[in-house]
Amino acid sequence: MRNFAWGKFSRVIHVLWIMIHYSVVDEVQALSSHPRTLPPTNQGLEIRVCQDRDCLIDGAKQTNKIVSALVQKGSSTIKPVTVGKCGCLGPCGKGPNVDIRIDGIRVKDTRPAQSNYFIFREINSPQAAADMLEIAGMDIPLRAVDQIENSAVGKVESTRTLWNFDRTTRIALQRLLYACVALPMYDAQKNGNWDVINGQVFENSYYAIAAAVFIGSQFMGTSSAANRVDDGDENI
Repeated sequence: MRNFAWGKFSRVIHVLWIMIHYSVVDEVQALSSHPRTLPPTNQGLEIRVCQDRDCLIDGAKQTNKIVSALVQKGSSTIKPVTVGKCGCLGPCGKGPNVDIRIDGIRVKDTRPAQSNYFIFREINSPQAAADMLEIAGMDIPLRAVDQIENSAVGKVESTRTLWNFDRTTRIALQRLLYACVALPMYDAQKNGNWDVINGQVFENSYYAIAAAVFIGSQFMGTSSAANRVDDGDENI
């Protein structure tokens, strides 16, 4: 009987593993996929600001304006220099995030607090944008940075509220939900209480619980598609 119960438990754990694996795979695909709205041309210096849900909440539209203004006031030996938008770049909640490529090769963020990333995170001020552009080889006059900082364009404000979690937090909460289901199931199997709820045996009740968890977790907004915003505006 215990072996039979263990067989049930192992199948439920397998289902939970598939759910976790699915969300991890989707997360990795979001990190590695090419931006959706404006594919890279692999020519010159390309700067693309993420325009998906979390980055928009963190002020990405304003970041786009700041970067565009600095590019107009700056100079570069790399031609052409283009500023556009893109889809999710991965580190949700650390935005606004920016992808920069020179002839198709991603530029690494070498700022001390953001090292070892090929995505420029937290570009939330004219100074941060200027530092990023200088890493990409542009010359940005200090006067231009000061002018933009003192203008209406230079203010990047997040509209995120306390309970408006970023995608990274939503993924963590989803993992926690899976653990909260798996651990009581493991304890029930270990103590011979499989399918027992309030002292009564309900056949296949744990399968129903696993199914409910799976269905409910699909509405937690953890997929890259859930984070997507298709506003049709190419000139943000």
